[in-house]
Amino acid sequence: TFFLKSNLIIAGQILKLPKTLSRKELDPFTVGLIDGDGSLQVNHWRRKNLQFRLVVKLADKPLNFEMLTCISNTYGGLVRKITYKDTKYVQWIVNDKKLFNNTILPLFENYPPLTSRMRLQYLFLKKYLLNSDLEQYFMERNFKYKNRELITPLFKPTTTPYYFKEWLAGFIESEGSFSARVKGNYSFSIGQNHDFYLIEAIRNYYWLDHLTISNKKGKISNFPFYEFSVGSASGTGKVIDHCTNLLQGYKYYQLAVFLQNSRLFQDRLKEFFN
Repeated sequence: TFFLKSNLIIAGQILKLPKTLSRKELDPFTVGLIDGDGSLQVNHWRRKNLQFRLVVKLADKPLNFEMLTCISNTYGGLVRKITYKDTKYVQWIVNDKKLFNNTILPLFENYPPLTSRMRLQYLFLKKYLLNSDLEQYFMERNFKYKNRELITPLFKPTTTPYYFKEWLAGFIESEGSFSARVKGNYSFSIGQNHDFYLIEAIRNYYWLDHLTISNKKGKISNFPFYEFSVGSASGTGKVIDHCTNLLQGYKYYQLAVFLQNSRLFQDRLKEFFN
């Protein structure tokens, strides 16, 4: 449940709060968010024992703190605001082994991560959570991604997992973007390193199979970065239909601003504003 100190007002209009998700929706949504902006870490303390951490770090923008607070109330852990080099973040951290066993492991078992990055991080963490073999950990810790090509694609773009709808909303909170580039123009874009199958599945989910997926090299890394953008009214409308009742954080706010600025979707404003 959301607890806002005061109403959010955008261009003189009061923003409605995001719809409260049921546990059945929140579980895959949270995995999608982790798939986009999370990391599962296995560290050692003075080479004596292993420590486990889940970290989700988002820009400190409207609704992100409330979204992560709602998630931490459900699964445990702490949410805090941090400032680093003049940039403000909001961060959810779980570092309690008991919590991992009680809530995080069951969450990932029921709704396995859909990015190769997070699936491999999860398999690595699970292995050492169940068996803290320090010697083996030091041998393997730099090779957790070595099987990426063996496990991808994690699923066929034509047969997405049953929880894909809610998972995708969480993933959009991390990786999607709504932007009115020119006044009255509109677009949605989403991208991911390495996982072509995933971007293909997202594109096909919206029945936008005709769109090209571009392959750009990452700005810092040398990884392939796959992305597609929607610029048509009907295509963008499908994304809005999917997101309206599922988004929880800043992307919900961004979508509301996007609708205000777009001439074509004025009829959708009543879904977001009182």
